[in-house]
Amino acid sequence: MKKVLVAGASGYLGKYVVAELKRRGYWVGAFVRNPEKLNHVGPYLEPAVGNIVDETFVGDVTKPKTLRGICRDIDIVFSSVGITKPSEKASFMDVDYRGNKYLLEEALKEGIEKFIFVSVFNGPKHTYIEVIKAKELFVEELKNPESHTR
Repeated sequence: MKKVLVAGASGYLGKYVVAELKRRGYWVGAFVRNPEKLNHVGPYLEPAVGNIVDETFVGDVTKPKTLRGICRDIDIVFSSVGITKPSEKASFMDVDYRGNKYLLEEALKEGIEKFIFVSVFNGPKHTYIEVIKAKELFVEELKNPESHTR
């Protein structure tokens, strides 16, 4: 059985991905900052998935130390990590770019088979928008294997 880590599992897309992966028979780990969010239906009716995940990992992608070991024995990482608005604590570059990069580096250390990242439709055409720019910078990292540290 393939093991999938869903990063951003408490967000809108993440919850639906967790539910679908479980429906298809995968082992699913949920990586979140706040595990309580997994247990509640979201504001746009995204499902509560806390009772179906196989394991919950708590951390913060902006703090690489909290990522250590989360990809051990994982086959696939799916990341929908991102923020909808910046704060004093975290910018789009901190989360959508650097946070995903830290997650990728951790996944590569563990030799994962596949890393899946969700940006936005037509992202390259809209990099003048700060959040999309950060996401698309990470997409460029994924396209350039030489830039990945192992």
